[in-house]
Amino acid sequence: MSCSRKLYVIFPAAGSGSRMHSDKNKLLMEVGGVSVIDRTLSAFKKFADTKDIELNGVLVVSPGKVAWWESYISDKDYSSIICAITEGGDTRTGSVGNGVAVLEDYDPSDDDPVFIHDAARCLIDIDSITRCLEVITEEDTPVCVSGVKTKNTIKMVRTGSSESAIVESTPDRDLLYEVQTPQCFKYRVLSDCYSEASAEGYEATDDTALAEHYGYPVKIVEGSYSNIKITTPEDIVIAEALLNNR
Repeated sequence: MSCSRKLYVIFPAAGSGSRMHSDKNKLLMEVGGVSVIDRTLSAFKKFADTKDIELNGVLVVSPGKVAWWESYISDKDYSSIICAITEGGDTRTGSVGNGVAVLEDYDPSDDDPVFIHDAARCLIDIDSITRCLEVITEEDTPVCVSGVKTKNTIKMVRTGSSESAIVESTPDRDLLYEVQTPQCFKYRVLSDCYSEASAEGYEATDDTALAEHYGYPVKIVEGSYSNIKITTPEDIVIAEALLNNR
């Protein structure tokens, strides 16, 4: 039986994990007895199976680790959704750009949806993925991103140094969102953004920041406060607590 829709997903997994203060790759650390990477990719496999989606995933890993990761996922239940594994670059923009380049081999149409989802966000849920897919497939949506309203008051400061930071302003909290992933694009928009960024040498810590830079409107899609990114040791504890409350 053929699937009714296509979805491409780039999974950045090339980060150094330095803030985890461990010799072990944070993606291989366990949350509730299952590795971070296994939870992330299994969630997308379940989504694809549930929604009758043809999912083509590109895993972007650290330089020199492609063969290791090919071996790691070869016998996993979710291996069918990973169509390619490629090396990352020196920055997030470079890494995702490498993933975008790989997509050309699979001949996506201009309007095919492409997600970028951090491999370290292992608590992503089917409802959040579904909302993102529904919005990015709307005719008038070139880019959207999962996000949640900021709970805390945010201060703008004059300098990035914590030792000499002086408050400059307090933005209206009702206008602030914490963005997560998936960050979602129509394929041609994504390809154009990364081609222009490469030519310009423009770097961004967030994929949709490229879209903003090149003049595309970005819609916010309701995310989930549980969709945390595993970055520091405390995040493992928080993730396990969230799992226990599901």
